[in-house]
Amino acid sequence: MNLSSFARAILCLFISVGQAVAQPPDNFRDASSEQLFFNARIITGDGAVIEQGSVLVRGDTILAVGSTSSIDTSQHAIRHDLSGKTIIPALVNTHAHLGWEAYGDWGSQFFTAENLADHLFRHAFYGVGTIISTGSDKEELAALVKLEQLKGNIGGARYHLSPGMGTPGGGPNPRFTDDPDYWGVHPVADPEQAVRTVKELAANGYGIAKIWVDSRDERRGAQVKLAPEIYTAVLETASSYDMRIIAHATTLADHKSLVNLGNRRFIHMPYDREVDDEYLEMIRENNVYIVPTLGMITKREPYYIPAFQDPFFYDQVPASVLESLNDNYNPPPADQSAAAEQRSAMLARNLAKLKDHIILGTDAGAVGDFFGYADHVELELFVRMGMSPAEAIVASTSRSAEAFGLNSVGSLKAGKAADFMILDANPLDDIRNTRQIIDVYLRGKRVDREALKQQWSQ
Repeated sequence: MNLSSFARAILCLFISVGQAVAQPPDNFRDASSEQLFFNARIITGDGAVIEQGSVLVRGDTILAVGSTSSIDTSQHAIRHDLSGKTIIPALVNTHAHLGWEAYGDWGSQFFTAENLADHLFRHAFYGVGTIISTGSDKEELAALVKLEQLKGNIGGARYHLSPGMGTPGGGPNPRFTDDPDYWGVHPVADPEQAVRTVKELAANGYGIAKIWVDSRDERRGAQVKLAPEIYTAVLETASSYDMRIIAHATTLADHKSLVNLGNRRFIHMPYDREVDDEYLEMIRENNVYIVPTLGMITKREPYYIPAFQDPFFYDQVPASVLESLNDNYNPPPADQSAAAEQRSAMLARNLAKLKDHIILGTDAGAVGDFFGYADHVELELFVRMGMSPAEAIVASTSRSAEAFGLNSVGSLKAGKAADFMILDANPLDDIRNTRQIIDVYLRGKRVDREALKQQWSQ
């Protein structure tokens, strides 16, 4: 990818100056140091639980996971006694929109290297170790930030990019497309252009891409809804390049069509009607992954709690942000209509039926939800709508990583990345216990959450 001298200059300035603020101090001694986290309950992310277990880490990698009595380590290892605590993998968020949110404002003018890095740390603060930003990034600048993170110059959650393809005039929700300076998606008006675009993205090193299949496009200037012959060309070409496609689709008919033509990943579950046996069989046979984005569709539910009323959110933003959110808040009705109750029940039934295919994604940065915080809200909604806490954790860690071939993250096993949360309570008892964060470790390094909180709350 050819990068403009202007973009390079901006990023260099950010790294030399801005990173001093955004990057918490590194407390890890050196790459060869070992750390032993012992006597903890270990929820590995794949459904297994080890009581009185240990995690042995060297540098940024897990060396061993098992019962405390079974793990040998050197006498020089740094030892952390976690009696009564729980370790879970860092969360893997497969759908958010980084760069636009300014915590008190929003727009394309905030898509800067410094703001991207801030969003990576906001995810890390809440124990999100990996984030896929889908279809709204300014790709040249985003690629630079990702490269500098790979070099070790930027910390926070691991940053993955997913460029977007859609019909001309379509793509993200109007909040993006109404911005006069929005750079747009990659237009795919016909199968030939779809093939060329996928090849170009693959040549630029992208392994994940998003497509929009949504009738709302026709109502806001797109020429046509993305047609099956176009997304067939996308899916077939992507398969040749080992590129994983995730499709934005919200209707049962579009889900069925996309699965039939080879799509395996979805942003949004069917919202328009109850899923049927045919669809359930299709997703089982094809090992389909689905991001339900429950936080987006439950804001009018009576149980909804806005972020500015939640201590888990409001103690790490300035009072001015809370005041702005409060001033602009339109609360849900105290009583739902019969139609709204029926729809809520239908969506809960859909989630329960699809639970073995669910992965984590929040849409944060696009729909008024906030990075990292929204992930824990989504976990709670998984459980509220029919999943067990254990199922919700698997969905948000190992299965999310598996869906995109992110083989180094998502579970606590030897050889995996040392990305995990230490909790003060057991989330298998109550999923809200994922909020009881004592520490977050990413790449084997402790995230300085207190320093970040002080920085953000001023």
